[in-house]
Amino acid sequence: MEIDNWCKYMAKQNITDNDPYSKEQLSMYFDPFIYKHIKELRLDGVNIHKLIIVFWDISKFSALIKELKALMKKRMKKQGLIFHELEYLLRDYYSEATRVIKKNNGILDKFIGDGIFAYFGYQDNKFDIVHSKAMNAALELKTNFIKIKEKHMKILSSHYDYKPTTNINLKCAMHIGQVVFGYWYSPLRSQITAIGDDVNFCSRLEGFADNDQIIISKELNNALRKITNNTFRTKKIKISEDKKLKTYEHVNYVYELIGKNKQILN
Repeated sequence: MEIDNWCKYMAKQNITDNDPYSKEQLSMYFDPFIYKHIKELRLDGVNIHKLIIVFWDISKFSALIKELKALMKKRMKKQGLIFHELEYLLRDYYSEATRVIKKNNGILDKFIGDGIFAYFGYQDNKFDIVHSKAMNAALELKTNFIKIKEKHMKILSSHYDYKPTTNINLKCAMHIGQVVFGYWYSPLRSQITAIGDDVNFCSRLEGFADNDQIIISKELNNALRKITNNTFRTKKIKISEDKKLKTYEHVNYVYELIGKNKQILN
C-alpha cells in the first residue's frame, strides 16, 4: 500500500504504536527498518548515501513457467495445483531473503517479480563492517536457495510425477556507490527507495550474472581488498564483446564472489 495512504489510515483510525494488528499489517508492506523509521524518513526527504547495492534474480524462472504452461495442456485437472508449488517456492524464497537481509542489517527495498532489490550500509555507523555483512548475506542466500529449490522440485516429482527440465538458480549482483535514498513523493504515489546511476549499473551486473553466480563490481572488489583480514575470495572475469553491459560498455572486467577462506590470510 502507498505510504501516504497508510499514514492517513493510521491517523483516522487513531491506532497506537502498541496495536499489534496495525504493526503486523503495516510491516507486511515495508522493510522492518523502513517501518520503524517511516516518520523520520518522510521528514528527511532525499539525501545522498554510500551503500552496497544488491540485486537478486531467479535465473530461468520464466523458462520454468513456460515449461509448466505446456504441461498444463496435458494435465488440465492439475493445472492450478502445480502452479501453486511455484507460489510456495517463491514464498519460501522471499521469506528466507527477508530473514537473511535483516540478519545482516540490510534494507529490503522491494520484490521485483522473482527478483529482489536491497542495500546495505544505511544502518551502520562503521562502513567497514558493511562489506562483510553484504557478502555474507549473498553467500548465505545462495546456499539456502539451493535447499529451497531442492525441496520444491522433490514435491513436483513426488506429488505431480513431474521433473522439470529447466534448472533454476539464484543469481546475484553487488556494487558499492553513491545513491540518492529517501522519501519520493508525488500526488498519486510515493515510496521510500534508492535511485541513481550506481543502482542502474548494479542492475546491469545482475543481467550479466549467469546461473548461480554472485557478480561484484571492480569498485566493490577493490573495497574488499582494503579490508583488514579480508576472507572473501573473488575471481576476475573478462566481459566479452558480445556480453558488454548496456550503457556501460567501457566496463571490461567484473568479479565473481566464490566464497570465504577457511583461514584468515596475512
